[in-house]
Amino acid sequence: MPGRRLFVSAVTSALAGLRCGGGAGPTDPLAPPRPAPRTIAVPLMAVGETVAVFDGDLLLAVTRLTAGTVAAVSRVCTHQGCTVLLPAAAAQTLDCPCHGSRFTTAGSVVQGPATRALASYPARIEGGQVLVTVG
Repeated sequence: MPGRRLFVSAVTSALAGLRCGGGAGPTDPLAPPRPAPRTIAVPLMAVGETVAVFDGDLLLAVTRLTAGTVAAVSRVCTHQGCTVLLPAAAAQTLDCPCHGSRFTTAGSVVQGPATRALASYPARIEGGQVLVTVG
């Protein structure tokens, strides 16, 4: 029956499109709006120093890696969502008190059980401050 075959083919194609990323997207008027990026300014710290930044519900660790580079990462452990601790001294790791995961100050996993790096945010030094872009 050609009508039934055509119907089944159309439904199968539509479902495959949804599974492969069809539906609401960034240009879709039904997609929820994305928040506009914003910049957080943090006073410039010494090389090797890490500071905590709280912005609403966002917890960050911002580290001055070298004289000209900085890293900004989430303090939410990628294993089970605990808040990682700041390093006690320069060149140490961000440690999760819940299950022992350890991360570099740039967010890479040093020791599990976490297998994914901490989320990172663009950061740069401008004048006497660090500018972190979030959102």
